[in-house]
Amino acid sequence: MRFLIEVFWAMLLVGLPICAFTMALVYWVLRGTHSRDSLDSDALRLEIMAVTQRNKKNKKNKKKNAVKEEEKALHPLQKKWTKFGGGFYGIVAFFTYIVVEVIEIIDMIANFGGLIDFIKQLDFNVIVQMFVEALKNFITAIVWPVYWLERVDTDQVWVWFLMAYAGYWVGLKLVEKLIQHRLQPVK
Repeated sequence: MRFLIEVFWAMLLVGLPICAFTMALVYWVLRGTHSRDSLDSDALRLEIMAVTQRNKKNKKNKKKNAVKEEEKALHPLQKKWTKFGGGFYGIVAFFTYIVVEVIEIIDMIANFGGLIDFIKQLDFNVIVQMFVEALKNFITAIVWPVYWLERVDTDQVWVWFLMAYAGYWVGLKLVEKLIQHRLQPVK
């Protein structure tokens, strides 16, 4: 019974958020770039990898004033995700980065006594501190397994990782169905 409760909580707290985040992010990236008539999981992964590789290649080959059209097409959040790799690890790293940043921002504003007091006390030192914290949060996101292992109090860590991967996989499958549905001709 305890195992089933663990599975339920892992599915609720990790699987569903990762599924929703995967769906949103992958669909957002692929909705404008997808052109194939049929798409399966392997093709979806290849297309995600292609977007990631093109982003890295464009960054390396970028000239001073010339920005390639494809790089312009990616939103800064999409670029951040592709920097993390674009697959399961990248999705969870980006999700972790957002979670850590949101918690950090809320705590910082609360420590200043509210949003108005935060804005009043905003100066160069606070901006530098925010930048340093963002870099530290980026590193935290890169080593996301360590971050989440410290926060999940369980003896069955594998269940939580399995649910995270299951959420990612289901999210990809749902995006696959959405894209296939979008590509079907209207009758």
